[in-house]
Amino acid sequence: MFKYLNVKKSEAGFTIVEVLVTSLIFSIIAMAVSGIFVETLSLQRRASASQKIQDNAIFVLESMSRDIRVSVIANQESPGCTANTLTINHPVKSDVVFRLNNGAIEKSQAGGPYVVISGSDVRFSRFNFCITGSLSNDNKTPRVAILTTVENVSGREVLEINLQTTVSSRDEIGEFSFP
Repeated sequence: MFKYLNVKKSEAGFTIVEVLVTSLIFSIIAMAVSGIFVETLSLQRRASASQKIQDNAIFVLESMSRDIRVSVIANQESPGCTANTLTINHPVKSDVVFRLNNGAIEKSQAGGPYVVISGSDVRFSRFNFCITGSLSNDNKTPRVAILTTVENVSGREVLEINLQTTVSSRDEIGEFSFP
C-alpha cells in the first residue's frame, strides 16, 4: 500500500535555484510587457491630443475660408504676414472680423459682439494673416494666407501643430454671367 509513496529525493520538486531563475525570467518579461503597455498608452494619448488639435483647427480654418471666398477683403496688404486681424465685407453678413484673443479665435459680424469659434480644449498661440491682392489697382487675385500655431490645453505633454492655408477671394463673382 505504501509502495507509491516511496519517492526518490531528486524527484521531490524544484530546487531553490530553479525557482529563483524562473522568478527572475518571469519578472523580466512582466517588466518588458508593462513598459510596452505604458508606451502604447502614451502614444495613444498623444494621437488623441493631435486629433483634437487638428479637428478644431480645421473647423476654424474651414469656417473662415467659406466666409473669405465670397467676400471682399477690407484689410490692406500686410508685408511680412504681420496682420493679426482680418476684416472682410461679406455679401450677406456685412462686415466680418476674425481675431485671436487669449488663445481663442473670435468672430464678429456686422459690428456685433465677438463670438468664440474655436474649442476650449485647444489654444491658438499664433494667428497671422498674409494679405495680397487687396489693393484695387494691383491686378492680383485677392488672397489671404492664414498661419496658425495650435496647441492642446490638457494632457501631460503639450503638442504644438503649425498649420497654414491660403484662400482666394472670389469677390468678382458679380461680374460673371452664368447661363
